[in-house]
Amino acid sequence: MKNVFVFDIDDTLYDQLHAFKRAIKNLQISSQNDLDISSLYQLMKKYGDETFSSTGFDQAKLRSMQIFRIKRALQDYGVKITNEQALNFQLDFEKYQNDIELFPKMEELLNLLVAKEQVLGIITNGTVDKQLKKVKALKLGKWVPKNNILISEAAGVSKPEKAIFKCFENKLFLPLEKQNVFYVGDNYLNDIIGPKSVGWNTIWANYREYNKPIECVADYIVQEPKSLYTTITKLIDK
Repeated sequence: MKNVFVFDIDDTLYDQLHAFKRAIKNLQISSQNDLDISSLYQLMKKYGDETFSSTGFDQAKLRSMQIFRIKRALQDYGVKITNEQALNFQLDFEKYQNDIELFPKMEELLNLLVAKEQVLGIITNGTVDKQLKKVKALKLGKWVPKNNILISEAAGVSKPEKAIFKCFENKLFLPLEKQNVFYVGDNYLNDIIGPKSVGWNTIWANYREYNKPIECVADYIVQEPKSLYTTITKLIDK
């Protein structure tokens, strides 16, 4: 029986932290050696996620959010930067995301899923232009049909809202029975709570070892791409 495996992109298929580190280095912060880059990155994502839903896809509002999130994250370390520095950081961050590659084992996993005739898809938050650049850089078109890629700007709604997952179901004409549909992502709210709200199975790619909620609803939790490969292999061999 065919399963449907739908993936997030950022920090699920590739490591966004590499681009972040390069962009932070360019800021030339005097106390940079005192920064915990991984924790700083998590803070930036946290502040961005908290404000993303209120921006819509207005470019000016998105830029304001991007400036705010890095300034706010650095503020937690007692570091102040100007709006101009924050914008330059964001532009560098976006530039370096054009130079990305899949996590180890991910290409092998995608090849296996295609060989086993599983259905592949992507649901990702962001603008069409930025996310399609990542799709191209990662060569995801080798495995995922164009019609199976849903970007929140195009859908007019973002994860974790139920509507974006319903939109995907309509695109693929998925049956009402969802026992063979799996969503894979790193963000607990967007990628676990969201798809669970429409009855999908979920695999939490918790590579950064975020704290597990007391009542965790993820069906599977993996902490490295190798474990994701093993988990999905077992699912398709059932």
